[in-house]
Amino acid sequence: MAVLSIDKFLNLFRKQVNLEESKEYVELEVDQKEKPIAKLYVKYYTLAKFEDSGSVLNDIRSGSTLSFIKVKEIREKGGMDELKRTITKMKRSSDASDAQIVGIDEDYILIVPNFVKVEKGDVLTQKSTT
Repeated sequence: MAVLSIDKFLNLFRKQVNLEESKEYVELEVDQKEKPIAKLYVKYYTLAKFEDSGSVLNDIRSGSTLSFIKVKEIREKGGMDELKRTITKMKRSSDASDAQIVGIDEDYILIVPNFVKVEKGDVLTQKSTT
């Protein structure tokens, strides 16, 4: 493996690009390929009212979004009736899209597409020995 100093590297680069020692800038063309489209999107939402759920419903229908939704604000501001109404609407869309909807604590909901499986269970803890 050859070790080059920065000065030696720049001199070699200048010779390759036919630059003079005048410290001019050279614009290099880079092949700009299209960015690959993601197969799965992860989105985080905070719902404060029922009307905020429209974006979540569109993502459920798309079938390629894992939605992590904070529902604490809607429960505090709109009450349990508003929360139940919102969750019922999201549950219907999830069922129609074969998505899975999972409650996490009392403040969060996770909605995943049909090709993602969420397993519920106890959290594994590591016992520390002192």
